[in-house]
Amino acid sequence: MRLLVFFFLCICGVSPALAAETPLAMNDAFKFSVDRTPSGSIHLHWQMPPGYYLYRQYLSAKTADGALVPLVTFPGTEKFDPNFGKSEVYFDRAEAELGHVSSSVTVTYQGCQEHGLCYPPARRIIDPITLTVSEQPVFSLLTGGQSTWSKTATLDSEKSTQSSAKATSIVAPGNEGDIVGGFLSRGGVPLLLAAFVGFGILLAFTPCVFPVYPILAATLAREGEKLNTRRGFVLSASYAIALASAFAIFGAAAAWTGENLQIALQSSITVAAVAFIFAVLALSMFGLFELQLPSAWMARLSRSDRRRGGSIGSAAVLGFSSAFIIGPCVTAPLAGALLYVARTGDIALGAALLFALGLGKGVPLVIFGMVGSQALPRAGAWMVSVKHVFGFVFFAFAIWMAEPVLPQWLPLGLWAVWAMAIAVFLGAFDVTKGRAAPLRIGLQSVGLLAAVYAVVLVVGFAAGSVDPVRPLEGFGGARTVARADPEAQMASLTSKLQLATELDAARSSGKASLVYFTADWCVSCRSIDRDVFSSPDVANALAPLKTFKVDLTNVSPEQRELMRALDVVGPPTMIFFRPDHQEAKGGRLIGQFGADEVLKAASAARVGL
Repeated sequence: MRLLVFFFLCICGVSPALAAETPLAMNDAFKFSVDRTPSGSIHLHWQMPPGYYLYRQYLSAKTADGALVPLVTFPGTEKFDPNFGKSEVYFDRAEAELGHVSSSVTVTYQGCQEHGLCYPPARRIIDPITLTVSEQPVFSLLTGGQSTWSKTATLDSEKSTQSSAKATSIVAPGNEGDIVGGFLSRGGVPLLLAAFVGFGILLAFTPCVFPVYPILAATLAREGEKLNTRRGFVLSASYAIALASAFAIFGAAAAWTGENLQIALQSSITVAAVAFIFAVLALSMFGLFELQLPSAWMARLSRSDRRRGGSIGSAAVLGFSSAFIIGPCVTAPLAGALLYVARTGDIALGAALLFALGLGKGVPLVIFGMVGSQALPRAGAWMVSVKHVFGFVFFAFAIWMAEPVLPQWLPLGLWAVWAMAIAVFLGAFDVTKGRAAPLRIGLQSVGLLAAVYAVVLVVGFAAGSVDPVRPLEGFGGARTVARADPEAQMASLTSKLQLATELDAARSSGKASLVYFTADWCVSCRSIDRDVFSSPDVANALAPLKTFKVDLTNVSPEQRELMRALDVVGPPTMIFFRPDHQEAKGGRLIGQFGADEVLKAASAARVGL
């Protein structure tokens, strides 16, 4: 019981001291206005409520071509700020004065909340003739404006309250605004962390996390007779907390470096390494060798765990390592968290956010460990068969993970070998004498089905098919026009400047646009290519749009800049733009998504929502 209480206290107490006050939207926190002085210059005013302040050193003005405009500011109050060090800030109100200008001027300013939440740099365009104020459009960011990937920027809750969604916001399918900023603006850090625990629980049932379950099951199965409900809880909780701790390190590293760690986690080398680990685990399940930690580590873990019966430390090490298996999967919550902490540089919050996400993923694992401890067979001949089953599961995950980095024709052949091996293992070709037991008949029947599937895969392999779900597709001839692959029609996109040019051309022709970030090593992208782009409805919906593809298989510096400008963490990501360059409502799809989401986003982009 004490362990159970401890585990759920970890879920509830993952954050440091939390802010009690909900942050205001940008326009409410820093009310900006302008007027003209008797001498003809432009007077700038900011009004702030208690608890908010503006930085003097980040007040600046530029013309449309980027030339600095002299801006007269006034002395402020000295303050040591954790984000910027010793700074001059303005409380309650701030003023500045522009000289005489003949063309529009962009004024940039930035401020924070006393409790440590900071806002991204805000940019307002002033017309010197009419004194009207407007926001800087996204298009200017693409054509040379400052990237929004800034460690000094923290919160943009304004995005969640304004109707025009920026291309730099992270939006979950069907949602508006910044995931992190949205929760912060509604309930502060406590609500945000609770939400990420909930996101983690939901993500625990996605295909990306499925490989973790057999790893945990194999860990439990090794306990043999010692395994019971309490022991299952202890091992699975150790596994889950170590998994969450690894996620916390990812979050802290993202905040510390301000870099996109997801690309590193999704690189071809990482994907190949994870596939290799699964293959090694599979071979160990078939008894080719015994996997264990170095002897010195094993001795230390044995001494520390002796009173509790053994492999808690081993479970923790496996849990920590498993984070590298499920970490590469891009999801909307993970993308939002990584972008947010990379901007803010808030190491504590970055670690807490991803720790909460990891703990959420661990909750079903703990339940699985407690229930599975009763379902798994005890020591005996059964255990050999159980280990072999896990071996086949690990081989399946190895092939699945390796598909993106293998030649396109090879995976189908590997799946055929895998299916035939299962058929042999289940005794599909064994000759039984006399009356066979019902269980044996059932296993042989499943084995025969696996053998038939293996033969179908071989036939499809010979016909040039590449999809194990549709192995005989090669006999259907060329795809019809209705099944034309929309991805094949997409123009290649490599830089911010090219995107700006293409969006400008789309605006001239009154067309909406789609930018699709993908990569050969992206596992989820393969399923989108197979299940989404194969839909005739999707092909028809995307036909009127200008469509572009950013191939991140080998990321170039220009592509990194494009990702930063659009706040893209990694593939798969789709961004739909209206003809006026703005991101469509609900027009950002991240991670696993289906044809319905694509159809809805494409419709919103076409009608200008």
